[in-house]
Amino acid sequence: MRSPFQSEPEAFRSVLLVIFALLAIVLAAAFGPTWLALVVLAGMVGALALRIAQRRVGKRRRVEMGLRSAPAHVGPVAERRVLIVANDTLREEALLSEVERLASAPHTRVLLLTPAVISPGARLTGAIDRPLDQARVRLDAALDRVGRDLDVTGEVSEADPLEAVEDAFATFAADEVIVTTRGEWAWGGLEPRLAGLVRERFAVPVRHLVFEPGSGAQEPDRDTEARYRHEFEEAVTRKGRVVLAGVGILASLLMSTVALVQSRERRQAGATSVVTQTAAVVPKVVKVVDLKIIGGSKVGPDGKKHDAFTTTEFAVKVGQPLTLKIDNTDDVPHSITAPVAGVNIIAQPGTHTYTLIVKQAGKFQWYCVLPCDTDANGWAMQHPGFMNGYITAI
Repeated sequence: MRSPFQSEPEAFRSVLLVIFALLAIVLAAAFGPTWLALVVLAGMVGALALRIAQRRVGKRRRVEMGLRSAPAHVGPVAERRVLIVANDTLREEALLSEVERLASAPHTRVLLLTPAVISPGARLTGAIDRPLDQARVRLDAALDRVGRDLDVTGEVSEADPLEAVEDAFATFAADEVIVTTRGEWAWGGLEPRLAGLVRERFAVPVRHLVFEPGSGAQEPDRDTEARYRHEFEEAVTRKGRVVLAGVGILASLLMSTVALVQSRERRQAGATSVVTQTAAVVPKVVKVVDLKIIGGSKVGPDGKKHDAFTTTEFAVKVGQPLTLKIDNTDDVPHSITAPVAGVNIIAQPGTHTYTLIVKQAGKFQWYCVLPCDTDANGWAMQHPGFMNGYITAI
């Protein structure tokens, strides 16, 4: 699979844009209305389309420039200019010997161009001093080794290697370019595919010298150059997949976090609603309740009159007594019994005062355990609002 990126920094920038786009969309969906997320998504799609169009235009321009990029010869007719692009290979004796050989030829000027290898992260944070210093140290050591009496100059660039070559052509119109790399790319060195890119960009002779530590230079053939490019594209693709997987995981974590926050907010809102609704139906907590028990006083859904308490809903605070003044107008005792709440009050005929205490929070159903409403087979004992009701302890 051919990588859609021209370089690793471009792939890194693209991944960062994807991360920021996902983050913007997730935040808009989480904390704003739906239309805001759609607007952000549409903006991202538009920016992506614009970027693709710009890349296509840039690619066409690079092709056109490549056809025109054989620089005009500068200087005396007999003068020959050689641009040597190197970084970690500057320590190789074979390369320095080649520089000496070229510079020793009459009317030959040599420029040693050393692009500093700067990671995308370092470019993003501005931490480029260290790789620049490393490149300067290598270049100075190489110039000292070659000797200052030859027409050899050096230049360090912080630009991308291919851009550095383009910049060098603006001031040093080379008649030949020599790109030196390792056979396998390692951090701190130039990519082996750089020679092929320079060859595509400039209509001048380009040599690719591959150095392995302690050995002489080798010039790869066309198949090897194609392999370098293929390996680079595969490496970028693998890294892109790993980073995109990380982006997907990050987006999933963000969306999960947002979902958890929204779920918790909904639960809190629901709990608040339940508390509000409960507070609305719970009778007001008072210290004294006056009530009566009257036989055959309340009409039920069956149209018949049944025995009933005039108050069947009681609200208490946990552990605090509630005084009940009960006027039992019937000639037999009745009760307020709630076994789960530990309540069992026997109301004798006549007016008497009783104490209701509940030691745990909750809503408990009570009923009369003594036979009553006998004309209806005890119907009132089983139905709230008659000889049955609720005690709510808060």
